[in-house]
Amino acid sequence: MATLDTLCNCNIAAEFPILRGLGIISANLRTNTDVTLTAANVPLYGATTGDISITAYAPLSGEDLKCPGRAGVSYNWDRRIECESGSLTTHFIPRGGIKAYVEGPITRNISITTVRGYTSFSASASSGPTTPYIYNLHQDGYNFSYSGDPIAVSSADSKNPKTLSIFTGTGVDILAGATYYLQSFSWEYTPPNVPTVSYSFLLSYDG
Repeated sequence: MATLDTLCNCNIAAEFPILRGLGIISANLRTNTDVTLTAANVPLYGATTGDISITAYAPLSGEDLKCPGRAGVSYNWDRRIECESGSLTTHFIPRGGIKAYVEGPITRNISITTVRGYTSFSASASSGPTTPYIYNLHQDGYNFSYSGDPIAVSSADSKNPKTLSIFTGTGVDILAGATYYLQSFSWEYTPPNVPTVSYSFLLSYDG
């Protein structure tokens, strides 16, 4: 998508190329470009950076999960900027501190190496005193992976950038050409609804 000739362009969400045909419920992009003026008043700038959040449907593949379940992982990144060859260079550096978990029954597309397990629960009487309460096994760990749609997640994402091929051909240049750094992923299922997945990425785009 080339730069708009007007300040905005409005249409219905069903026609938005990022949503259409990908099972994506919502996608929100926030970006900016760092600019520094030298002593001679010369502007130095580098990549456009920001973040994108995505929520999508993740249908079960013939699995019969009778109770609510959830899973997720989060990674930490430090952002560093340096002046190099007359421009600003942005680096995203992995900071460690992985937080990964599964709770209750989950899809076979998710795996984790568990270090600790304990009982969790969910209880609320806001809909009346006969509302069910649920005990679940909560497991914390590492080596988290998700092999489902629309974007797979692996333990390598804790240290390495990734490209997102789902944006190829959408016509949105900043998304098709960006490098992504996974901040967080979550999977959630509440019967009888379709499970959903949510992603948060940092991104860098050189244009």
